[in-house]
Amino acid sequence: MTGERPGQSAGQAAHPGLRLDALLERMAAPQLIRMAARFAPGEDARQIQKARTAVERTLESSARLGALVKTLTPLEVFLLGEVKRAGGVQDGWALLVAARVRGLRPDGKPAPVELYRHFRPAAFAGAEVIWPLLADGLLMPFTLPNPFMEGFGRGLEAGSSLVTADERLLAALPDAPRPPARLALPAQESPAAPAPVPAPQRTQLQLQETLRAVRAEGGLALTKTGEYNRNALKRLQKRAPALPDLEFWLEVTQLGGLLEVQGEALQPTPAATDLHAFSPDALRGLYPGLAETWEPSGQLVAHLHPLRAALLAVLREVPPLTVAQLAQVFEASTPDTLRLPSWRGQGLQWRPWLTEALTGPLRTLGLVSVTGEGEGAVVTPAPDAPSTPGGPAWVVQPNFEVVAYPAQLDAAALGLLRAAEAVRFDEHSVTYRLTRESVYAALEGGMTLDALLGRLERASAAPVPGGVRSTVQGWAARRERLVFHQGVTLLEFPDGAARDAYRAVSGGRAIGETLLLPAPDRAVPRGAPVLRYDRPPRPALRVTPGGLITRHGDLDFLGRDLLARVARPVPGGYDLVPGPMTALTVRELESRVEGTLPPLMRLQLERWSGTQPAPALGQVTLLQHPQATALLQDPTLAPLLEGLLAPGLLLVRAGREAALREQLGALGLAPDAAFTAATGHPGPRAGTPDYEFPEDTRRKRALLEEAIRDGRQVHLMYQTETYHGWYGESRPGKTRQRRLVPREIYREGSTPYLLAEGVDDPEEERIRVGYVLGIALL
Repeated sequence: MTGERPGQSAGQAAHPGLRLDALLERMAAPQLIRMAARFAPGEDARQIQKARTAVERTLESSARLGALVKTLTPLEVFLLGEVKRAGGVQDGWALLVAARVRGLRPDGKPAPVELYRHFRPAAFAGAEVIWPLLADGLLMPFTLPNPFMEGFGRGLEAGSSLVTADERLLAALPDAPRPPARLALPAQESPAAPAPVPAPQRTQLQLQETLRAVRAEGGLALTKTGEYNRNALKRLQKRAPALPDLEFWLEVTQLGGLLEVQGEALQPTPAATDLHAFSPDALRGLYPGLAETWEPSGQLVAHLHPLRAALLAVLREVPPLTVAQLAQVFEASTPDTLRLPSWRGQGLQWRPWLTEALTGPLRTLGLVSVTGEGEGAVVTPAPDAPSTPGGPAWVVQPNFEVVAYPAQLDAAALGLLRAAEAVRFDEHSVTYRLTRESVYAALEGGMTLDALLGRLERASAAPVPGGVRSTVQGWAARRERLVFHQGVTLLEFPDGAARDAYRAVSGGRAIGETLLLPAPDRAVPRGAPVLRYDRPPRPALRVTPGGLITRHGDLDFLGRDLLARVARPVPGGYDLVPGPMTALTVRELESRVEGTLPPLMRLQLERWSGTQPAPALGQVTLLQHPQATALLQDPTLAPLLEGLLAPGLLLVRAGREAALREQLGALGLAPDAAFTAATGHPGPRAGTPDYEFPEDTRRKRALLEEAIRDGRQVHLMYQTETYHGWYGESRPGKTRQRRLVPREIYREGSTPYLLAEGVDDPEEERIRVGYVLGIALL
């Protein structure tokens, strides 16, 4: 049986604004009767329908809800108040920590009950703070199961830890101030004084600088496995020298929905213009989803995602204190189960993780400041409500540098800095430089020159130097010498003489050597073939299985220029010319080809554009490449090869090595010397699928998502997931091979899973993506 997740009607439990009524149908009799005893005491509710009706009547009556609120315990009042103060949704770990630091506990040992028919209360010490309210209907889960309701062998990573409550119950709950925490801080002297946390606008500027660099680069190219193209990343780093940890900020912008995959590259989304909305609260929501690589010891703890959520909750409760003090508070306010090491870790592995989290991602995101070193370093959490800007935002220097003060930046000032490039990020100031390219980019993005100079002047602590002002005006003037015509019609002629003859009669403006921009009152000549450049190009090219390119129909002048650059005329058509090209060139060529490219031509183009490696020719008899089947299908290569030895390995015919090397060179696929050892997977037997064995989880997800998107079946080699120990620790089990129809990829915590159905039998299977060994798309 599979777990239930947000986003599908059958498995979604609750979301903001959802009322409890929708969940009553999913409860078994014991839970309904228990709820009715809380919501309608004294009524006869010993049957399912009577219990359900009693609960619904209470929810519809303000008087009954008022009576219910009066029966709530101090713990229940506090937890519901926290959910209400958070806008109707709160993290369960934050509730548990907040109750613990205030000394709030259940009045007695709660009686366990079956929850939502298939689940039982979580057994770890501390879960009794949350699950009784889920059982009584006072709180509603986001997913089934979740960390506080166990089922199917899954533990603290199961589902979402978010909870909500019926909006009618929250409305009936009186508003009350948040009671203070009762912290017994251990005494410890620190040589360091607490330092203020950098303003949240500093983090917003780092996000903005990341997006500026991506826009300036035209996007960040991705490899076939979904990873950042290393060469593209190096170019991007040169555009953002002020961000040495650029890969971290790229991940944050993706988690925040500011970057998304479009085609084969990362591009900014429409939401990338509203960075002022990225408050500390929004950043706290992103932190638990970061990759574990930013905290190396995180790989050695059993429950990293909930551990991060609990740490955020603790930081919202404490004043500035040392790392040692924080560790003691964290240990006292979180369940022991949460801090267990993974099967690779030992003992108090959470202690080094805590230090790495504080000095790494949390400090980088501006959620804490850390002053000093070691256990005596002072940690200052970021306030929930940052200060309001009230002074000059920057000073403009004669050398075109702008020294900005993040704490004084409002939304307008933050947006204006898109017209400059960051030079250096300090704790409480950021240095920018106005450049011609950055000013051009801002003007192209819709900012006017008057708005740029006006805002720059108004928010400055001193007048903008005259040299800076005149230079910026000069940059804008040079940009405006170019006239941009959008949505126009161009006429193309065989040569310049024909164009000039037509122009002498009908008017218009000459463009280039053979093009004409018609006069506004002139229509397109009758009978002239029309090519629409505001639509996808016509597929006017065809490619034979042998790689010969032929023209069929009218090819637009961009397509003709493209063909002239990448191919040479031969009898009957065109042949590709080996040489470097961009991924954009490959996409433009493919968009003009009817049907699909032959496998070998695709391999050639991907190799020349840098998205595929060069073939690796073995010293004796092996030819290695991830796309070996494309090589085997070519009629000029097949006589030189015995066949496929293993995934990615071809057996070369004895004595034909020199001929093979020569033929690969003729195809523009000259092998390099980077031959690697065998993958360790057994060679294929007759009928064995042509597996790809990706080692990176991103590549596995990309292949599976491609199969889901295209409605294709897959043949998987994977290891089953098994659970060990009292805490249900996940480990790989037996290896299986099965033909499946992939349905969905979802996450439980930070772990991706595949939900699929068998082809030979309809049994549904849940497979951990990390345990997939081989994938063959069918």
